[in-house]
Amino acid sequence: MCHYTHLSPQERDCIATLHAEGRPIGYIAAEIGRDSSSVCHKLKRNGRHGRFRACTAQKEGG
Repeated sequence: MCHYTHLSPQERDCIATLHAEGRPIGYIAAEIGRDSSSVCHKLKRNGRHGRFRACTAQKEGG
């Protein structure tokens, strides 16, 4: 059975910070202990205009 847990606000902040620093998705995923596909999905879903906004992701549940 597949078990999914939402990203925490801290994980979203970490994604936003590392993405703004230009870190690769694999690096970001390793830092927060998540699969790179999860990070990629969040960046695509909430990364408008090339920037990921953790506060937007939290409000939208993404």
